[in-house]
Amino acid sequence: MLIMLGFFYVLLLIAFASLIASAISYFLAKIKIFSFTLLLFYTGNTLLSFFLIHNHHSAFFYVIIIFLVAFPIICLLLFALDIRYALFCIDTSFALVIVWLLIPVLFIVNLISYILKVVHV
Repeated sequence: MLIMLGFFYVLLLIAFASLIASAISYFLAKIKIFSFTLLLFYTGNTLLSFFLIHNHHSAFFYVIIIFLVAFPIICLLLFALDIRYALFCIDTSFALVIVWLLIPVLFIVNLISYILKVVHV
Protein backbone atom coordinates (compact mmCIF):
# COMPACT_ATOMS: atom_id res chain seq x y z
CA MET A 1 0.00 0.00 0.00
CA LEU A 2 2.90 2.34 0.78
CA ILE A 3 4.34 1.84 -2.71
CA MET A 4 0.99 2.74 -4.28
CA LEU A 5 0.78 5.89 -2.16
CA GLY A 6 4.29 6.91 -3.26
CA PHE A 7 3.32 6.20 -6.89
CA PHE A 8 0.27 8.41 -6.44
CA TYR A 9 2.36 11.30 -5.10
CA VAL A 10 4.87 10.95 -7.93
CA LEU A 11 2.07 11.03 -10.52
CA LEU A 12 0.50 14.03 -8.83
CA LEU A 13 3.82 15.86 -8.79
CA ILE A 14 4.45 15.02 -12.46
CA ALA A 15 0.97 16.25 -13.40
CA PHE A 16 1.30 19.64 -11.72
CA ALA A 17 4.95 20.18 -12.67
CA SER A 18 4.34 19.31 -16.31
CA LEU A 19 1.28 21.58 -16.37
CA ILE A 20 3.35 24.52 -15.14
CA ALA A 21 6.26 23.66 -17.44
CA SER A 22 4.01 23.41 -20.48
CA ALA A 23 2.35 26.73 -19.67
CA ILE A 24 5.73 28.45 -19.32
CA SER A 25 7.15 26.86 -22.47
CA TYR A 26 4.03 27.84 -24.43
CA PHE A 27 4.35 31.42 -23.20
CA LEU A 28 8.03 31.51 -24.20
CA ALA A 29 7.25 29.89 -27.60
CA LYS A 30 9.49 26.87 -27.02
CA ILE A 31 7.55 24.43 -29.22
CA LYS A 32 9.65 21.29 -28.65
CA ILE A 33 9.69 21.71 -24.88
CA PHE A 34 5.98 22.53 -24.93
CA SER A 35 5.18 19.39 -26.94
CA PHE A 36 7.20 17.17 -24.60
CA THR A 37 5.76 18.63 -21.39
CA LEU A 38 2.22 18.53 -22.77
CA LEU A 39 2.65 14.88 -23.72
CA LEU A 40 4.05 14.21 -20.25
CA PHE A 41 1.10 16.08 -18.73
CA TYR A 42 -1.48 14.05 -20.65
CA THR A 43 0.27 10.75 -19.93
CA GLY A 44 0.67 11.52 -16.24
CA ASN A 45 -2.93 12.64 -15.89
CA THR A 46 -4.24 9.55 -17.67
CA LEU A 47 -2.32 7.29 -15.30
CA LEU A 48 -3.31 9.41 -12.30
CA SER A 49 -7.00 9.31 -13.28
CA PHE A 50 -6.86 5.54 -13.79
CA PHE A 51 -5.17 5.12 -10.41
CA LEU A 52 -7.67 7.33 -8.59
CA ILE A 53 -10.78 5.78 -10.09
CA HIS A 54 -9.69 2.16 -9.61
CA ASN A 55 -8.57 2.69 -6.01
CA HIS A 56 -11.85 4.28 -4.92
CA HIS A 57 -10.55 7.83 -4.57
CA SER A 58 -13.21 9.31 -6.81
CA ALA A 59 -13.75 12.43 -4.65
CA PHE A 60 -10.11 13.42 -5.05
CA PHE A 61 -10.39 12.66 -8.77
CA TYR A 62 -13.30 15.09 -9.13
CA VAL A 63 -11.47 17.79 -7.16
CA ILE A 64 -8.50 17.52 -9.50
CA ILE A 65 -10.76 17.58 -12.58
CA ILE A 66 -12.52 20.69 -11.30
CA PHE A 67 -9.19 22.39 -10.63
CA LEU A 68 -7.48 21.39 -13.90
CA VAL A 69 -10.43 21.48 -16.32
CA ALA A 70 -13.37 23.51 -15.02
CA PHE A 71 -11.36 26.40 -13.53
CA PRO A 72 -9.37 27.14 -16.73
CA ILE A 73 -12.54 26.89 -18.84
CA ILE A 74 -14.34 29.33 -16.54
CA CYS A 75 -11.37 31.72 -16.76
CA LEU A 76 -11.40 31.51 -20.56
CA LEU A 77 -15.15 32.14 -20.69
CA LEU A 78 -14.82 35.16 -18.40
CA PHE A 79 -11.97 36.48 -20.52
CA ALA A 80 -14.00 35.98 -23.74
CA LEU A 81 -17.02 37.73 -22.20
CA ASP A 82 -14.81 40.59 -21.06
CA ILE A 83 -13.26 40.95 -24.53
CA ARG A 84 -16.63 40.86 -26.27
CA TYR A 85 -18.85 42.86 -23.90
CA ALA A 86 -16.37 44.65 -21.57
CA LEU A 87 -18.21 43.50 -18.47
CA PHE A 88 -15.34 44.07 -16.07
CA CYS A 89 -11.63 44.70 -16.07
CA ILE A 90 -10.18 41.20 -16.28
CA ASP A 91 -6.55 42.36 -16.02
CA THR A 92 -7.16 43.79 -12.56
CA SER A 93 -9.03 40.67 -11.49
CA PHE A 94 -6.21 38.38 -12.61
CA ALA A 95 -3.63 40.62 -10.93
CA LEU A 96 -5.54 40.36 -7.65
CA VAL A 97 -5.73 36.58 -7.94
CA ILE A 98 -2.00 36.33 -8.66
CA VAL A 99 -1.16 38.54 -5.68
CA TRP A 100 -3.50 36.50 -3.49
CA LEU A 101 -1.81 33.27 -4.60
CA LEU A 102 1.68 34.67 -3.99
CA ILE A 103 1.02 35.96 -0.46
CA PRO A 104 2.35 32.81 1.30
CA VAL A 105 5.50 32.78 -0.83
CA LEU A 106 6.13 36.47 -0.28
CA PHE A 107 5.57 36.04 3.46
CA ILE A 108 8.16 33.25 3.61
CA VAL A 109 10.67 35.27 1.58
CA ASN A 110 10.19 38.31 3.82
CA LEU A 111 10.44 36.15 6.94
CA ILE A 112 13.69 34.58 5.76
CA SER A 113 15.19 37.94 4.81
CA TYR A 114 14.18 39.35 8.21
CA ILE A 115 15.75 36.41 10.04
CA LEU A 116 18.95 36.76 7.99
CA LYS A 117 19.11 40.48 8.82
CA VAL A 118 18.61 39.82 12.52
CA VAL A 119 21.14 36.97 12.62
CA HIS A 120 23.67 38.82 10.48
CA VAL A 121 23.57 41.97 12.62
